[in-house]
Amino acid sequence: MPTKSEILDASLDVLRQGEPLTLDSAARAAGLTKPGLVHHFRTKEVLTVAVVDHLLDKWERELRLRLADDTPSARTRAYVDWALTGSLDAADLAVLTDPRLRDKLTTLWEERMTPWFGEPTDPRMVAVRLMADGAWLNRSFGMLQLPIEDRDEVLALADGLLAEEVSA
Repeated sequence: MPTKSEILDASLDVLRQGEPLTLDSAARAAGLTKPGLVHHFRTKEVLTVAVVDHLLDKWERELRLRLADDTPSARTRAYVDWALTGSLDAADLAVLTDPRLRDKLTTLWEERMTPWFGEPTDPRMVAVRLMADGAWLNRSFGMLQLPIEDRDEVLALADGLLAEEVSA
């Protein structure tokens, strides 16, 4: 019998394969019957929210590994580094999987990720955050595949903006 975490990983695999996430597809991927899945996740909404929460756990672990110190600019730098160099795929778009849950999933994303960024007011911090968001989205779609040297240059640009923000 798979654990909840294994079921959620299997659900992310469904998304990686480009299939819609349904109770049936998640059950199949986890090696369960639909009633077996429903025992853990009553509805598709409950499953989808759990998948996004599970994904955010993974993101936070990755971000913590990249965190140099616990300042807003270091947190933003960790996010830029992750967005440009981390392992991303279509499953990272789980927050966008169900348009009917957009508000709920967006709220969950904001609750979990806002502590990483705070509410930046400096335009340089906002620009760096937008760079990282764009990289995350493009790489998750498989559209932006920068060579390492180009990624390093983008990271250097972000570092420069973050250094300006810190010294301003």
